[in-house]
Amino acid sequence: MSKRNESVHGNHESLFKMKNEYADLFNVRGHLYNEAVSSCPLARENERAALLDLIGDAAGRTVIDIPAGGGYVADGIQARWPSASVICNEPAQRFAAAIQPCFTIRHDPMDSLGLADRSIDIIASLAGLHHVGNRLPLFREWKRVLRPGAMVAVADVMADSPTAAFLNEFVHANTPGGHEGVFFSPGEFTANLIDSGFAHVTERLIEVPWIFPNVKVMGRFCRTLFAATKATEEEVIEGIRHHLGWQEIESGIAMNWALIYASGVVPV
Repeated sequence: MSKRNESVHGNHESLFKMKNEYADLFNVRGHLYNEAVSSCPLARENERAALLDLIGDAAGRTVIDIPAGGGYVADGIQARWPSASVICNEPAQRFAAAIQPCFTIRHDPMDSLGLADRSIDIIASLAGLHHVGNRLPLFREWKRVLRPGAMVAVADVMADSPTAAFLNEFVHANTPGGHEGVFFSPGEFTANLIDSGFAHVTERLIEVPWIFPNVKVMGRFCRTLFAATKATEEEVIEGIRHHLGWQEIESGIAMNWALIYASGVVPV
């Protein structure tokens, strides 16, 4: 474990003790995240598609996208399964401003949903939980609102991976307020889901490269998405080169990126 990630793990109770810290963070810089996604909406399609593939089928079902950000996962669900009923739960109200009004929008704390027991079919969560320190209560709350036979599908950054190093080293140094993600150790998703009462748990690391037409667009997108305003676009490109790397592909550039994907089912 890197010294920085070890430090974050060792102090996560103090770093994340305020329940509104996620909301505070993204109320400040969520608009930049949404700006980047709007400028290059398909850059992270591999990442989103892998989560939707894990869900399998949401047609006619009630799905929560949490934390929803600007509705990126919700948009993908609607495109793939138009008959799904989607709830976007985003604690940061300014971050949620980009969510389409066709979705139900809520701002509940992620570990205290104002929803009835056994009222939801699917919970989908993409790359937002590394901003939460104590995750077990969250998964227990999510199980409460899921019906028997319902599922949770989650994805986030693996600890001590190149993705983690890029975020907690380069982004941390170049974003006002820093980035001190509490990333997932291998097996952590599995342990949390089993401890919360889920069955048929799966977990695996998946390569989900981000796609851009060229290196310049890659640098601009990442600088905006991560609010790395202390760095120039050229410095962001160098940070990506150092921590992640990329390959040239027929359509442009594939930036290396990988997440742990996990799922669990509520026993019937």
